[in-house]
Amino acid sequence: MFELPPADQRYLDPVETLPRPQLLALQQERLLRMIDYAYQRSAFVRHHWDAAGLRPSDIRSTADFTRLAPLMDKDQMRAWRDRHDDPFCGLLCTAVADISFMGSSSGTTGDPTLFSYRWGHDDGNLPAAPGLPADGPSSYWGGTLRDWWEMGLRPGDYGIYFGLRMRGPMFRLLQTLGVTPVMLGYGPDDLHQFIDLSRRYRPTVFYAMTAYLGVGLQEIERTMGIDMRDVFASYKGILFAGEPVGPKMRLTFERWGLAGKIFNQTSFGDLGHAHDCREHDGCHAWEDIGVAEIVDPETGATIEGNGRGELVCTSLVNAVDPLIRYRGGDIVDLRRDTCECGRTHARFTPVGRSADEALIGARSILPMDVWGAIEDVPETSNGLFQIVRPQRVMATLTIRVGYAGKPALDTLRERVADSVQAAVGLRPVIELVPNEVIMQSGSRHKIPRTVKQ
Repeated sequence: MFELPPADQRYLDPVETLPRPQLLALQQERLLRMIDYAYQRSAFVRHHWDAAGLRPSDIRSTADFTRLAPLMDKDQMRAWRDRHDDPFCGLLCTAVADISFMGSSSGTTGDPTLFSYRWGHDDGNLPAAPGLPADGPSSYWGGTLRDWWEMGLRPGDYGIYFGLRMRGPMFRLLQTLGVTPVMLGYGPDDLHQFIDLSRRYRPTVFYAMTAYLGVGLQEIERTMGIDMRDVFASYKGILFAGEPVGPKMRLTFERWGLAGKIFNQTSFGDLGHAHDCREHDGCHAWEDIGVAEIVDPETGATIEGNGRGELVCTSLVNAVDPLIRYRGGDIVDLRRDTCECGRTHARFTPVGRSADEALIGARSILPMDVWGAIEDVPETSNGLFQIVRPQRVMATLTIRVGYAGKPALDTLRERVADSVQAAVGLRPVIELVPNEVIMQSGSRHKIPRTVKQ
């Protein structure tokens, strides 16, 4: 049984507030063990390092590692997969029989990448995070448990779980914290079921909110007069996953009584998840579970200290298919000072994805740059849009924007263009489509914010 701390204790695990020198010493110890382990067992890592003329014995510190170790990315993994007919991309370090379940990336920037997971402690050759049970989640899930405890989840609570096909059975983490999952899907009646179940069981967490579900709830409020403040009265946390909440939708949820209770779940470089805490000042990168770096997205050169760059992560405790200096394409602002919540680990704020960046002349445009401007127009306030990006460098910014109702399209097109131009200083070409077209362009949990055509 997973031993939980007293319910009034803020931190799930003492490592959350470990003094930074001790944290970095623990991280380096785990890193040196991991690179030797991965080199011995992962065909991909061994080939990748051999090609760079590097051996684990060449690395004696974290500084050596970030200076010498080669970067890896999904394209290299997919190339290995296709070349060797290996669905595990050469990363699997255990027997297939040791895998408990498999999940995948969302596939919004390419074909989905499979990830393998094992429920229980990691390999005995690697350290397990303190406090995790032998029959519970592997230590790379420990960060998610810490974050959810911080949001206020406690034994005996109920949690709404809108099941996603990605990343494996997250509902088991709710159970590990003693929370009872209330399972829903994406059927036509599930939002109405959610409203009924919220009133009946008074859950404390919603996992995971998406633009698709948010738009549906707004439509139910508009057409049926449902009091959403009553529906959400018991909630301590609403987790947005897959993409951040837009500025206008955030205001809607705050109007429903959820100010300060909206949390962002993002990827910790595909090692696991990262969330913001109750201070809402960046997502915590658990540095006893992974090494977090930033590099220049163009050159791959390491950026020291705090700053903006492409997130690069290395697993320290995943014995199944560890990623070593993996660049996932996420552009973040990274900070290493102590958070107001008391946690000493690094934290980062997602800015966008390198694959989403469009260069219009000398101007860099990411979806977040235009999001608020599109939401500011009443007919497009749901924030459903896609930047049309056939290549990175373009002469014109083209945005496909979803609208509600039956507006005069010519005048709406000009008003949306005016709003975006005021925000970014460029006059865009606006393609207007009904909201449903945007919502049906991807999976229901995640709308691709850039498309090739």
